Parts: sequence; C-alpha cells; structure tokens
Amino acid sequence: MNIHQQALTKFGEQKQKDMLIEEMSELTQALLKDRRGRESNISEEIADVQIVLDQIKILHPDWISWEQVKLKRLRERIGV
Repeated sequence: MNIHQQALTKFGEQKQKDMLIEEMSELTQALLKDRRGRESNISEEIADVQIVLDQIKILHPDWISWEQVKLKRLRERIGV
C-alpha cells in the first residue's frame, strides 16, 4: 500500500476530501497574493494540493479517461 492509500485509510475519505478543499483554498489565496505583488508560497501550496489530489484520484480512477478527453480538447483549441 502506497503513502496515498495509507493516508486515505488512516484519515478516511471524507476527511481527505475536506482537506483537498482546504488546500485548494490555500493555493487560491497564495495565487491572489502573488497577483497583488505580495510574497506568496505558491510552490508549497501546489505540493500540498497535489499530495491530497493524488489521494482523491485513488477514489475516482475514471479521472484518467476524463483527462484524456480534456487534453484532446485543449490540443484542438491551441492547434497542436
């Protein structure tokens, strides 16, 4: 069992979903600070979001097929 699965098992699915919401909010705040020219910790917040997002991906394995659909659409939009 990898670290992400261990965290889900220890803390529970709902707790980690709530944690993802919290971490995404912190990233949002860091991005807004940066936009206003204030010191921010965007890189740290990205890491926090990614760690919990990786846990949530375990719960929703169909994200992979959606990612492919979205990437195809993006390629079409940018003309690649």
